[in-house]
Amino acid sequence: MPTLTEMEQKVEALKLKQERAADAAEAMHQFEAEKANILNNTLRLRALRLSREAQEQELEAENKATGKAALKAMVEASKATARKATPRDKPVPAKKTKAGVKKAS
Repeated sequence: MPTLTEMEQKVEALKLKQERAADAAEAMHQFEAEKANILNNTLRLRALRLSREAQEQELEAENKATGKAALKAMVEASKATARKATPRDKPVPAKKTKAGVKKAS
């Protein structure tokens, strides 16, 4: 017959096993949520790229009728709109001088 300490050890081992199983389930849930977020972002970016490519094809078709200058202006406008949607520029840090901090120009 098992002693009291042996039974306590078995109970502790069972609790530890249950905790590990719960941690594993939580980790899997987080992994799947992150995977879904990445997939959604990929789909969104793909849709934006396809939309931009379709717009460029339309502009190329219009170029045959209106000329190269009009196409160039439309492509530049499209790029400017894309830049506004996804800012890439980093703020310029302030320059340090002996007198103090000078505003960035």
